[in-house]
Amino acid sequence: KHPLVREIYRGCFGVRTREPSVTKKIHQIKDELKKHIYEFIRGFKIDLLVPENVFAIPLNIPLGLAVTETVAETGIPTIAHHHDFFWERKRFLINAAWDYLNMAFPPHLPSIQHVVINSSQDNQLSLRTGISATIIPNVMDFENPPSFDEYSSDIRESLGLEADELFILQPTRVVKRKGVEHSIELVSRLGLKAKFIISHASGDEGHDYEKRVREYSSIMNVDTLFISDIIKPDRGKTSDGRKIYTPQDVYHHADLVTYPSDFE
Repeated sequence: KHPLVREIYRGCFGVRTREPSVTKKIHQIKDELKKHIYEFIRGFKIDLLVPENVFAIPLNIPLGLAVTETVAETGIPTIAHHHDFFWERKRFLINAAWDYLNMAFPPHLPSIQHVVINSSQDNQLSLRTGISATIIPNVMDFENPPSFDEYSSDIRESLGLEADELFILQPTRVVKRKGVEHSIELVSRLGLKAKFIISHASGDEGHDYEKRVREYSSIMNVDTLFISDIIKPDRGKTSDGRKIYTPQDVYHHADLVTYPSDFE
């Protein structure tokens, strides 16, 4: 969300050519980031890097280039974990950054091992780049669920759920490929007293789809709550004193979890 990174993004995507000033900014920021990455590796005696989505979606081109060059220059062992690739998103296909995309999204270097979350990504990565990856899907251990704790015991009350009301959870961002409208239709068809609760925000893909989801919820008479303001990676308090819960907290209390994704 840094303004310079946003400026670079606008200068690279949705256009066919790149201004020299954008190229200059990319390399200035990349060089500054590399300096900090080197200091981090030396200062903490790092012997393995695990870039999480840094080489996947090119929202921060200077960062992807900085980490790629650092790995190329040092040979440090690296496990690159990818959730999505740029070719899976239409908004990245018209661009003026093919040189950078081919270099770093993802990079093909001997010290990097690549991890993807499904076989489709593995196939496409190999087809497009010649890179072989290891598939490690996102899973949960249903045989050994974590126990309830006191902190999250009030979550139903915090969300305004009544004792006889179902808690139906959509644990995704509000983006089109997550198929949120299918979940809304399901809740409507159930015909039961329920709240449909979406845990994550729209993110970096705009808010048009969220507007559509809100309108569709109203049309289908589904009580839909958007609670991304109180769902974060770590527990805590909001600026106005409300409790912050983790995604794991809400899973515990859900009666039904919906994930009708069109893509993943």
